[in-house]
Amino acid sequence: MRVYLDTNFFIRFVEGSEPLLLRVVENGEFGRRRLVTSELTLAEVLVVPTRLDRQDLIAAYETLLAGDALIEVLPITREILRTSTTVRATVGNKGMDAIHVATAVTSGCKVFLSSDTGIRLPPSMRLVSLEAIEAGDPIA
Repeated sequence: MRVYLDTNFFIRFVEGSEPLLLRVVENGEFGRRRLVTSELTLAEVLVVPTRLDRQDLIAAYETLLAGDALIEVLPITREILRTSTTVRATVGNKGMDAIHVATAVTSGCKVFLSSDTGIRLPPSMRLVSLEAIEAGDPIA
């Protein structure tokens, strides 16, 4: 199963102390899940650490989002941008959210992991909140 990780997953994973989030990463690492995100995630997670000159957080995000075997980090392609237009037109997300959803759709994700309760997904995809993971959702 392919699982899309939204930006807020990475912020809570790197800057928080929530051990259940580690289960998501461990399941991906051991082949139970294929974890996917967009390069857009890097642009979003680095804003506050850059503002605060937190080189430790910048390094942590750069390492985590390097696109290794653990997390597949997909580039923003023309196909994804065109799909994001369809997402905006059909489900109503704004620009960056539409790019995240389009990346998930294009890469075949069936689960979208996010705490953003306002994000809209196509019927083929299930939203799982980080709070649900903490409560023991089976995706973890």
